[in-house]
Amino acid sequence: MSLVVDKIKCIEESNEIGADDIYLIVFRGRTVAPFESNLASIGPGSAWSDFDTGETHHTDVTIAKTQADAVYAVMMVEKDMGKDISGVEVIGAWKAQTDLVWKSIMMGFVAAGQPTSSNSAKAAGFAGIKNALNGLASLYMSFPKGNDDVIDVKRVTITSLGQAQTIRFRSDAEDATYDVTFKHV
Repeated sequence: MSLVVDKIKCIEESNEIGADDIYLIVFRGRTVAPFESNLASIGPGSAWSDFDTGETHHTDVTIAKTQADAVYAVMMVEKDMGKDISGVEVIGAWKAQTDLVWKSIMMGFVAAGQPTSSNSAKAAGFAGIKNALNGLASLYMSFPKGNDDVIDVKRVTITSLGQAQTIRFRSDAEDATYDVTFKHV
């Protein structure tokens, strides 16, 4: 099974001149030992480029393989000049850091004798990954390394084939709002 972006609707484009190009940083962390994780930078490509207020792009884009026990964190990014989060070295650094954070949180639950598949473990794992993603963005999306803008980080919670979930991504700093519909196929 796969997690797919079904559509993205631009409610309000960012306050920058010109249309927005969007990409997603997708994290997946397993809640069963050995607590494997993965991270990918997806888009913009033709599917998610040149958004203006009111536009909806309907191209299905697969963003992750799915496991019922996994936690998914999605960071929406507005691309400015070049795509800041790309290339083997940068993606490798993000993967290493988020994997360390994920495994540390899951091992904390193991050490406490609490189940890693519980809702509280998943919520704690997501909170830690959200903080890690925002921290990494502050390093990699700021001068001199880059200039892309984080719109938001959200958790995708659908777990079964055929389910769909629409999530609002909002940035007050960028004055941008997007609704993203995810589905399991």
